[in-house]
Amino acid sequence: MLIALSLVLLSAANAGLLVSTDDVGSLESALLVDARPAGAYAAGHVPGALHLDVNSLSEKRGDVTGLLKPLDQVRKILGDGGLDPGKRIVVYSAMDNAGDLSTAARLFWVLEYIGYEKVAVLDGGFAKWTAEGRATEQGQTAAKPITLPELKVREARLASAANVDTLLDSHKGALVDSRPPEYFRGEKKSDAVKEAGHIPGAVNVPVDSSVGAGGSLKSWDELQDIAKSSGLDPKLPVIT
Repeated sequence: MLIALSLVLLSAANAGLLVSTDDVGSLESALLVDARPAGAYAAGHVPGALHLDVNSLSEKRGDVTGLLKPLDQVRKILGDGGLDPGKRIVVYSAMDNAGDLSTAARLFWVLEYIGYEKVAVLDGGFAKWTAEGRATEQGQTAAKPITLPELKVREARLASAANVDTLLDSHKGALVDSRPPEYFRGEKKSDAVKEAGHIPGAVNVPVDSSVGAGGSLKSWDELQDIAKSSGLDPKLPVIT
């Protein structure tokens, strides 16, 4: 699926996918959505931001964790959370560490996949927002539940195992492993996976390598250099 790295590669090329903390106040018809757990949101969040814990959209099936719930359940959760697809949705996560970009990017991907047309990520997340001394509020912001209109699922946003095999066999694209190097090399292993290491043919581009000081994405030129040094061709497909 298209997660953190895809957002990194796309954001600087399309300013509409990335919103700065300076620009939040000037957005028209926008909804900020806090993707952190409920406790973190209640302790402090961007004023007016809605809450939707990105983990509520996933489930474990069999031995596999982190799978997206059935689409009817996902639509109900988004509707109950008040995420109106007619508005511009700006997602943010904690960004208290560089790897947390994956949290916001996961929700970004789900919304894109479901069919939301206007989705962006707040650059630097809540960590940058608070570091700049901007206002916060505590407690819950009551969401007005909505019934989502029929949205066209973007099937091309989701890669299956068969898609990965085709990509690798054709050598016309890249499979990118965005985890830390020690996981890619097999020196460490998450409890969520059965075996250490990586999928044969994948290249390692850790998502945190694309995040600079203060939790913001690195410059466009720096991101280009990272992609180039990793052998990624911007004209070819990338599965992360």
